[in-house]
Amino acid sequence: MMKNFYLIAIIVAGFILLNSCKKDKTAANTPDVLTAKDFTFNTATGQTGPDTALNGKLNSTIGIRLIYFYLMRSDKTDSLIYRDTPAQENRNLYHFSIPTKSFSAAKLTKVTGVRVMVKHIDNSSFEGLIKMTAFTPTMPALSDIPASVLPDETGKTLIKGKASSENGLKLIEFYDDYRGVFEKIDQIELTKNEKTYELSYQYTYRKNAGKIKIIITDNFGLKAESLINIPIKSYVLYKDLTMMAHGTASAPSVSSFFNGEAGSLLGSCNVSGQEQKVDFVTYCTTAMVFSLYSPASATTITKNYKCNTQVWEPDPASLKATKFRVLIPGAADADRVYAAYHANTITALDDQFFAGITAPGSSTAKFDAASANQSANVFNVTTAYLIWIRVPKPDGTFTNQLLSAKAVVIGNPVAVSTLKFDIFVSK
Repeated sequence: MMKNFYLIAIIVAGFILLNSCKKDKTAANTPDVLTAKDFTFNTATGQTGPDTALNGKLNSTIGIRLIYFYLMRSDKTDSLIYRDTPAQENRNLYHFSIPTKSFSAAKLTKVTGVRVMVKHIDNSSFEGLIKMTAFTPTMPALSDIPASVLPDETGKTLIKGKASSENGLKLIEFYDDYRGVFEKIDQIELTKNEKTYELSYQYTYRKNAGKIKIIITDNFGLKAESLINIPIKSYVLYKDLTMMAHGTASAPSVSSFFNGEAGSLLGSCNVSGQEQKVDFVTYCTTAMVFSLYSPASATTITKNYKCNTQVWEPDPASLKATKFRVLIPGAADADRVYAAYHANTITALDDQFFAGITAPGSSTAKFDAASANQSANVFNVTTAYLIWIRVPKPDGTFTNQLLSAKAVVIGNPVAVSTLKFDIFVSK
């Protein structure tokens, strides 16, 4: 009987021990818990989101001895990007952070995630997954930016165009190269996550600048840029000059003679000895016809230019045989010149600029307010107001000028009548 009692006790103890071991094994096999966000990878910037590093935590009841992270891509085999051996105090609750540089050099257009492999302290293992998808954002863009611009006579030019980015715009910067390298001159900060921005920027010319650079930056840090040329002008523009007709003895003209080389005006009392510098003269007849004259063709009217009792008596050999042609709108090539004048796109006054237009051949250009009377040698200030002037040079070549007539005032007496104009003089 006693023998049977001991046998039963041994069986019961064994059952309890076996049951206890079974419970311990179940507890030991409780799976690890991986907690991590779903990540994206920006292929353009090489950055992860929503955080700048791939991070998360791992709870392990057994304890982590080693942990491996493998990059998963649908077009390649998995590759190890990071490994770690947690310190003793971190074996059950491990926080990880994998810097982007560990995998950003890899081609990630087909990334699907990061596989987490854990080796426990008891040599058991666990596998988890951090989801990751790649995206390539649309690059920002600049459109409708002019290829070149010409500052006006004040050095200003309005640059228009459009900046756009699906990611939202952050910054627009402006540079020029007046010192030979690009330097920032201005910027516009955008704070409303604008996806489009209509550009209208007033640029002020800096001497020797040949290019303007515009750079836009979006909220991902992506950039786009555009270059604008500033052509070198091969002419000088003189604005708002006023020339008087021949004047009178009591009211001598101070501005009847135009010197294109200097952009200056001479009068009856100071032209003597400087005739070779005069490109054209102004005169008004008693019939109230205001005219531009070639100096070489003004020999019959020189006696009317008086400085008190003295009259102008030039040496005919010193006078230039300047020629004029009024540009009549309606002809394609003349319209092209008018369009360039109004758009401020004239860069040169060479013969190529006037291509298709018969060269100046008239010794005078007369004013007539009636547009019906406009012709190759008759101008007005409303329609046919651009005059191509060709000034001969001693070497047999020519200097081109383009005069824009702005106002003619017939005076009383007619000798004090005036012409106001702008004039481009080729260098």
